Order: sequence, then C-alpha cells, then structure tokens
Amino acid sequence: MRRLLVTLIVITAIIAISTIHSEAAIKRVASRYNMLNFYGGYAIPHGEYDESGLVFFIPNKIDGDSLYDASLYLGVDYGTIYDHHILYLIGFRFTEHNVKDWIFDEIGFEYNLRQYDIELNANYLFLDLVESPWSPYVGAGVQGGFTTYSVRGFDNDSKLKVAFSLNFGFDLKLMQTSKNKSFVTLASMNNYNLLGTDNRPQYLNLGVGLRYYFR
Repeated sequence: MRRLLVTLIVITAIIAISTIHSEAAIKRVASRYNMLNFYGGYAIPHGEYDESGLVFFIPNKIDGDSLYDASLYLGVDYGTIYDHHILYLIGFRFTEHNVKDWIFDEIGFEYNLRQYDIELNANYLFLDLVESPWSPYVGAGVQGGFTTYSVRGFDNDSKLKVAFSLNFGFDLKLMQTSKNKSFVTLASMNNYNLLGTDNRPQYLNLGVGLRYYFR
C-alpha cells in the first residue's frame, strides 16, 4: 500500500509538472525572471515511526514528537519564474535531526543524525510580483537525499530517502530596480511533508527566505 501511494504521488507530480511546463511553453512570455534564494527555518516533527535513523528499532509505532525534537534547517535554491506565475526551483537543503535524549539512553551512545537533500519544487504565484507588492503561492515538491548518522570512533553510515511535500507561503517585495530588471522579496517558505520513505523524519517546515529575482 505504501509503495502504491508513493507511485501514485510520483505519477501525479510528473503529470502536473509536465502540464504546467507545456502551458508555459505555449505562451509567448515577454519577460522571464531567474531567482536566487537563501533560506532557513524551523522543522516541527510529525508522523509515526518504528525506527530512529538507521540504528534503533522500535517494537510499536511511535509519534514523531516522541522520537524527535524540533530541528533547524538551511538551504539555497535557484529558480525560474515563467509567465509571471509559475516558479520552478532546484536547490540544496541541510537538516539536523534532533533525536530525543531517551533514545541515546536506550542504545547506550549518542549519534548525529543529519539530512542532505536535493529538492525540486513547482509553485504557483497567484499575483504578478512585477506589478504587485506581494503574492501568496502554493505548490508541490520532492526532496531526495541521504540520511546519515555518525558516531565518534565508528564508520559513518547513510541511506537514500525521499520525501514529498505540499508548499505554501507568500513573497513580500522589499525593493525593485528601475524598468523592472530585478527585485528582492522576503518570502514565507513553508511546506508539509506528506510522505517520507523508509522511516525518513517528516516535518511541518516553517521558514523564511531572501529572494533575488533578475533577468
């Protein structure tokens, strides 16, 4: 059932992104903006798990907030906005997973659990940021990368894991150059992990980004 759900989500995302891209290609757009984004935020755990990282197995499912503390993350994105509304992004994100102290007591040692991801996102801006001082957006994304754990004196280990997310937030314009060649926004960047493969930690991510749009 879990594999079927993952497959359906992937197929739906591919179809949706392909459709949006086709529509953007058909239209002749007068201006296309590129975007560079630096961001960070606060990750609130959710979901149920029977494993912590790669080393500790739990007999019964346990809630995410009983297994993990809230975490911090940092990232950088590069994107292109088509037709003033459709924003595609590719980037890198780093997350430090904060495992609860009682896990360390159970396994007898402390380890670091980290996430290194490449992420792909497609968002729809409801308003034209060139003309409007702000715009809300919604979208979908996928993050894929390595969950790694390390213990001093032992070899590190890692495993490839994937998460699918619902994106939402808004851009607030801070400044704009003459002739609309570039502008800067402060972005509320939030997403909710709908599904994570192989006990990957899932979060409600609440973040802020500084975005530079240019052409």
